Amino acid sequence: MVVLLLYLANLIGPLLLFNLYGIPYMIFVAWLDTVTYLHHHGYEQKLPWYRGKEWSYLRGGLTTVDRDYGLLNKIHHDIGTHVIHHLFPQIPHYHLNEATKAAKPVLGKYYREPKKSGLIPVHLINNLTRSIEQDHFVSDVGDIVYYQTDNDMSGKKKR
Repeated sequence: MVVLLLYLANLIGPLLLFNLYGIPYMIFVAWLDTVTYLHHHGYEQKLPWYRGKEWSYLRGGLTTVDRDYGLLNKIHHDIGTHVIHHLFPQIPHYHLNEATKAAKPVLGKYYREPKKSGLIPVHLINNLTRSIEQDHFVSDVGDIVYYQTDNDMSGKKKR
């Protein structure tokens, strides 16, 4: 890929290559990072993180969150069904919706229903900004830990 990009930069110029390839690539990576972050952070309630003897594959999978991306759900191959994706990664994307519907009654209170989106998932901006403001670190002590806020990072000083 590097050889191809160098060849194209030589052929069409580095600025045009950056505009045609670099900028879309950076937007894609930023969006992918945001989607991944939102599946693991920013839920309305604090999600536990398990370590040591408390961690299991099932517990880890159940601490992810499904999200509704509105119009973008199909573009992402229904990755809004993230809990089932974590519990059963072998299920192909085109069966994630039906697998989620089948698993909801079994998971019961352990399944966190995603907030429904309009065409554009603007409601997720609040989840993202709240998480960035509040979820800074987890304690080094304990096998069940939650994100905590660093008051120096959030601008809130202890008195």
